[in-house]
Amino acid sequence: MYAHTTGMGDIFDRILTELDNFDALQGRYFKGEYLKLIWQIMADEAGVDILFHTSVIDAQMVDGRLTKVIAFSGSQGMELGAQYFIDATGEGDLAYLCDADFELGHPENGRTLHMSLTAMFYDTGEPREPYLPPGYDPIEHVDDLPGLRGPVKLADNLCYANMTKLMGYDPTNPVSLSQAEQEARRQLVRIAYYVQKLYPNHALISTGQKIGIREGRRIVGDYRLTQEDITGEKPRDFPDGVAVATAQIDFHSLSKPGHSGWRQQVQPYAIPFRAMIPKGLKNVLVAGKPISGDQVALSSYRMIPTVCAMGQAAGTAASMAVENSLKDIRTSDIQTLRECLTRDGIELNPHKHQPFAPEITPNPKDAD
Repeated sequence: MYAHTTGMGDIFDRILTELDNFDALQGRYFKGEYLKLIWQIMADEAGVDILFHTSVIDAQMVDGRLTKVIAFSGSQGMELGAQYFIDATGEGDLAYLCDADFELGHPENGRTLHMSLTAMFYDTGEPREPYLPPGYDPIEHVDDLPGLRGPVKLADNLCYANMTKLMGYDPTNPVSLSQAEQEARRQLVRIAYYVQKLYPNHALISTGQKIGIREGRRIVGDYRLTQEDITGEKPRDFPDGVAVATAQIDFHSLSKPGHSGWRQQVQPYAIPFRAMIPKGLKNVLVAGKPISGDQVALSSYRMIPTVCAMGQAAGTAASMAVENSLKDIRTSDIQTLRECLTRDGIELNPHKHQPFAPEITPNPKDAD
């Protein structure tokens, strides 16, 4: 979790508490297998109906309002209706199907922040013989790793590796996304050999269920967060702020392999509600990575604690809109929304947060 975890709402607080109860929290690292269980526990308590293995494939619009989504799961098509919808897909898939405008990648070359496939290694208690299949070159030095340095030693004799780096792929294109994940596993073959050279007793125990995407579509909203918004000398507030981001600019190089990139501390800043409202849509909110912002701002606000707070803000706003029979989310009472979020544990004052910056490389040229 690459941002401060306090003041992000009672839902996020509960997650941290349960992770701790399961002994699954170590600093800013956590055991993802327990998080799956915690989400199920919390969903059961809230009475949430869940459809797993479901993809939204189309959207029906009437006068700027989304009336139905067409979904597909288990070889069956479904029509799902609601008064309000929240796009938390990560890549803005629903808003895209509603014909919302979007940005993707760097404005000059179209490159997105790189994708990664993480891995976990465990101590087997005895030496293992590293194996490198024919055709794969060994990684001899930390500077030759495809992505970030590592691995990171955790509790319970585990090592976490976030060391793959997939550049130049399009996470919104199914062929390109599949190619990226295949290349990630090729990189992991070499990384596993490297890790076993460092820690002879360790062996690969798991990899991510799918490749991790740092940046997909950025949906054009009523307000666009920019580099200038987040790099001021003082914390930046907005009258319609519904969450606060604390993470540094974490802009990995778009073209260079390895650890290179631009990392710069920023003062905490508010996430304006307007950035979560897609232009031209009346009953759709976007939460998380696809909110409206430029690529530099995204590199900061994409972190887990921040996007969780956005999700709670979007859910609260949609619930209030339904309760008040609003026809357009823009007519929401922002003050009432902010008061509700504050009661639910989201600290909306950026001045009461601290900047989070574990590593500084304050040169924008390193982002090239």
